[in-house]
Amino acid sequence: MHEVKTSVEMVGRANVARPAGIPVKRFAGGCLLAFLMGVVSGCYTYAPIQPTTPPGSVVALGLNDEGRVSLGPSVGPAAQVIEGTLESRTDSAFVLAVNSVSYFNGGINKWSGEPLTIKKMLVQDGKERQFSRSRTFLTVAAVSAGVLAFIMSRSLFAGSSPEKQGNPGPPQNQ
Repeated sequence: MHEVKTSVEMVGRANVARPAGIPVKRFAGGCLLAFLMGVVSGCYTYAPIQPTTPPGSVVALGLNDEGRVSLGPSVGPAAQVIEGTLESRTDSAFVLAVNSVSYFNGGINKWSGEPLTIKKMLVQDGKERQFSRSRTFLTVAAVSAGVLAFIMSRSLFAGSSPEKQGNPGPPQNQ
């Protein structure tokens, strides 16, 4: 008879090892950073820009068709949303220190705060980033519950030494 090897036997250590050159601490740090970025971004919400929105606020301006054509040479074709810090505002334009430009194809181009003047007639909708107390509370509660569940599942609060019991003595023969 022929001997059939299982898939477990066929998989060697080299096939399941992690990619070479990525230290475990660096990988774990990257995962933690990605998680924390998600947590931090979950603490904000976007609301329509108000006439009283002060300079220094983070805003996202959605461009209309005319805005995409007009600002194409500056920000690139097919730009959808320009996000940045509001430097100033007039009746006819916004001046932003641009942080990023999002495109219809899903791409994002990061900027380093270059100023850009955007006429209001080129903007389809404008939103202001605002701190959300409810999202922050829910995020902190979820993270706390996860940490507590991890600690409880690992018995990290348990004592490190077993309870001492008296010596039962030699067995009794009957």
